[in-house]
Parts: sequence; C-alpha cells; structure tokens
Amino acid sequence: MKVQRRNKIIIFIGIVFVLIGIVLIYWNIPYSPFESSFHKDMKRRISEIAINEEVCTQAEVDSLPEAFKRHCKYIGLVGSKKNNAVNVVFHDTKFVFDSNKGTILDMEYNLWLLCDKPFRSAFCKSSMFGVPFDGIDYCSDDRVGGMKGMLGKAIEIFDVSNEQMYKAGLISWLAEGAGVNPSILLSDYVTYEEIDSTHVKAKIKYNGVEGEGVFSFDEQGRLLGFESDERQVEEINGVMTPIGWKAKYENYKGKNGVLIPGVMQAIKIYPDKEVVYFDSNNFDIYYYK
Repeated sequence: MKVQRRNKIIIFIGIVFVLIGIVLIYWNIPYSPFESSFHKDMKRRISEIAINEEVCTQAEVDSLPEAFKRHCKYIGLVGSKKNNAVNVVFHDTKFVFDSNKGTILDMEYNLWLLCDKPFRSAFCKSSMFGVPFDGIDYCSDDRVGGMKGMLGKAIEIFDVSNEQMYKAGLISWLAEGAGVNPSILLSDYVTYEEIDSTHVKAKIKYNGVEGEGVFSFDEQGRLLGFESDERQVEEINGVMTPIGWKAKYENYKGKNGVLIPGVMQAIKIYPDKEVVYFDSNNFDIYYYK
C-alpha cells in the first residue's frame, strides 16, 4: 500500500511538472491568440480602405495657421503622399503601468492609425513577474473606446471601456498622427485656431465626438509638443478626475520623404507632478494605402 501511495504521489508530481513545463513553453513561444486576432482585425480594416493617390499641396498648407505653415515647410510636407494608414512598432518602450506604485514595464507597442477616417488601435506585449501580459487599446463605431488586459496569453484580467476613452483615442490619433503621419494635419476632421506665433489650438471632431488640445512649435517650425486637458481621466481619491496630458516630439529625422520625430513621449500632468509614462526612441514605421 505504501509503495502504491508513493507511486501515485510520484506520478502526480510528474504530471504537475509536465503541466508547468507546457505552460512555460506556451508562455515563451511568440504566438498569442489575442495578438493573432488583433492582426487579423487590422488586416481586415486595411483591406477595406481605398488607396489614396493624393499628395499634400501648397494650397492646403497655405490654409493653415502660420505656425503650421512653418512646420510643414520644415518637415517638407508639400508633395509628400497622403497615406491612409500607418503602423508604428515601438520597441523596448518604457511604460509606467501604475503611476501610484511606479510599476514600469518594458514593452513592444504595435500602433495602427487609420487616416481616411480617424481610427486608432494598438497591441502591446510585455510581462509581469515573468508572466506574459498582452494589452489592446481599441475603439468601436458606436463611440466606445477601451483597453483590455490579458495575462498568461489566456486570462482576461480587465476590460474597461466608455465614451471618454473614445474621445481619448481621437485625441491620441491627432497627437500621434501629427508626428508619424503628418499629412493628417490636413484632415477635414481637424480644425485650427491660432493662439500666437508658436501655439495653435486644434480640434478633432468625428462620429459625434470631439476633443481638442494645443500644438506648440519653436520659431524654426519644429513641432515640440501637444497638450490637452480632455484626454486623460484617472481615479484620484475614489473620484474620476481629469488630468493634463501631453505628447513631446524630439530628434527629427527623414522618413518616407518627410522629417518625423525620432523620440516620442507621452506624459501625465498631475497637480503635483508630471509622469513620463511612455518613452520611446526606437520604433519602425510602415505606411499603407
């Protein structure tokens, strides 16, 4: 009896180790069902977009505020192709997952911006305590934006969505697109109000939702940043509270016939501090349509 019991224990322990090994192998292979589904959805959306043969014209640039005219001249926008889609893959990006606890993840962030009509979605890959973490930023046609988080390539740990997050997605689309696909500055969904020689208020309006922020430039025409009080909302002392948000652009370099930033940051602005929660100087850009 003792021998049988010992054998059963050994078999049980063996099965546990086999299962742990299978899980560890699954965690370490590149495949993720969530990532696969994300790419299939992006591929479908890309297939539905018409090819854009237009280029950015001087007449379009001349209709912009002076600061934007200088910027378009600085980056060489006139004559460049208007791309209806752009995919940006940020590598080894520092991301502050929890501002209060200071939890920082190293992640790959795969961003898609569709530009015939404002649409933004992104997939991020990272790990938490050695366990794979997948995240999806998404928006839908019924004015809902959200974020999903999955642990271990198998378990959905959160899915938060609302109209405020849809607005946040539109504002992010404008801020990110201005850097990596600047032809969207000529979009019919965006209007401008000149503040002074280096600041311009921009408003995006789409699908019954609108958001705004302020672009800032230097005197040479470099776009330095974009700031909005409407994008970021966080729970502070149990209350959902708007906080400031800004994007920063640095180190311009040539790409696809125009100059684009080589460094992009996203920053949360609290009453007592600023937190750079997204920071990347290593990314690849792919243009479509």
